[in-house]
This record gives sequence, C-alpha cells and structure tokens, in this order.
Amino acid sequence: MKPVVRYTILIAAIMVAVVAVKWLVIGSYRITGDNTGDTLRAGDCVLVNRLKGIGNPGRNRIVLYRSPLRRDAANPPLFIGRCIGTPGDVIQMGPDGFRVNGRLLPEAPMMTPVFRIRKDIKEQLLTTMDSLRIPLRDVTEDSVCLSLRMSLREKELLCRNLAQVVQMEMTGGHFMGYEFVIPRRGTSVDINETSLMVCREAIMNEAGKAALIRDGKLYINGKEQSYYFFRRNYYWILSENEPDGIDSRHLGLIPANHVSGNIWYRWYGRDSSRRFKRIN
Repeated sequence: MKPVVRYTILIAAIMVAVVAVKWLVIGSYRITGDNTGDTLRAGDCVLVNRLKGIGNPGRNRIVLYRSPLRRDAANPPLFIGRCIGTPGDVIQMGPDGFRVNGRLLPEAPMMTPVFRIRKDIKEQLLTTMDSLRIPLRDVTEDSVCLSLRMSLREKELLCRNLAQVVQMEMTGGHFMGYEFVIPRRGTSVDINETSLMVCREAIMNEAGKAALIRDGKLYINGKEQSYYFFRRNYYWILSENEPDGIDSRHLGLIPANHVSGNIWYRWYGRDSSRRFKRIN
C-alpha cells in the first residue's frame, strides 16, 4: 500500500474515532446563564460522560439533560441539575422536609406552593385552568385575592395561556405533604392527585393521543384507569439554584433518554482556581 493511501486511511480512522468519542462517550459543553448555583457557573466548560451504565446518570451527581415537555419537542433546551431520585426511589415531603427512600435532604423545595392572584380575573383564571386540566386545590379568597395551590409547572403553563400578564405571589401557607414512587420501566403507578401531578407529562408523552387527564382522572382510549404501566425509566432532578433554576418542579419526571449523562470534569472556568476540577 502506498504511504499516501496509508496515511489517508489513518487520518480518516482517527477522525471517525474522535467523532465517535464525542457523540457516544464524551461531550464538551459551555455553561450559559446565571441560574446554575455555585457548583457550576456561567462560562464554565465541562465534559459530560455519555457512556450510559451503572452510576450514569448517578444518584446525587450533577447531570446534563434536555426538557421532556411536549411543547419543547422540536428544539428541547438543555438544563443541568443534581439527580436526586432514580427509578424506583420513594420521594416524600413531610413536616420535617424532603426525603428520598427515607433519607432527609436539607432545604428541598415544596412541590406545590400556594399562590395569590388578584380576584378581578377570577372568571378568566378558572376558565383557563379548566381548559388546561389544572385541578383546583385548597382555593380560598378574600376581598382582594384568590389563593390556590399548584405546581410551578402548572403556574408557568397558566401564565403562558392567560390573555393578560398576571402577577402571582408565592406564599408560605397551606403546606402539602406528598409521597410518590419514581417510575421504573415495566412497573405500575397508582393514579391519584399526586401521581397525576408528578407523572402527567410522562404519561402524555408515552400514551400520546390515547391519553386524557380530566377532573383528576386518567383515561386511556376513553376508559378510566386506576393505574398506569410505564415503558421507560425516569429520574427526579433538582437545580442547584433553588429559587431561579428550572428542574423537575417545573418539568416533571425526566425520562432516561433525555439525560445526556454525568457532568464529571470542568476543563475551563473564568476563575482560574476552578479550572481542571472534577465535578461531584
């Protein structure tokens, strides 16, 4: 074989290997935005382990994932967060805080805070909530405002669909305890208020047009369901920046095929002392 041919084949093989590593094993990303917490900061460049297996995505690891929302299907945005729950884990929220498999996690967010909304848009608000299949929870009112409980994802959805810009003030009242199991492929979840709130997007993505959720009930092909069998594994991911970050509180369960992998190494940062550091 002529040397020029041999070198050409060698260069082509190296290029194929580099592309394969980039797409199948390791990916490099630059962190944008300021809502990432202190572990990673805007401008940091990181390596993501794409090689799926035991521990990837890993419990309590920072991961890169894309939005599972149906409205984002065409161009899903990327997010980073800490993988708090893995398939089969039991998530509990009680008076003493947030627990995973019985282990207390400090400073975990409430899933369904109470919002105050001015009373003069009550009719429009209730009509829009009904059209979006958002249930009424713990509704109270005074001379000025309505107070009701909803998830952050429901609040975001409601704000996008109201005909006018509405300010919703989060309050600290009406604590709600809850418990649910993160779905594992091939297992079922009982259908109730909490599971529908947590699993709504996942069920609608899996079942497609056959699924309908209305008045706190799930219908598949018009038949009411008391449980649902999942076909995928799911994760529960929380942002390092609790007040402003986007995470499972807004997006719901994150399917396994939407998790790119663990973020394991920062090779560049604006702060030189943070460069070449392993991410835990």
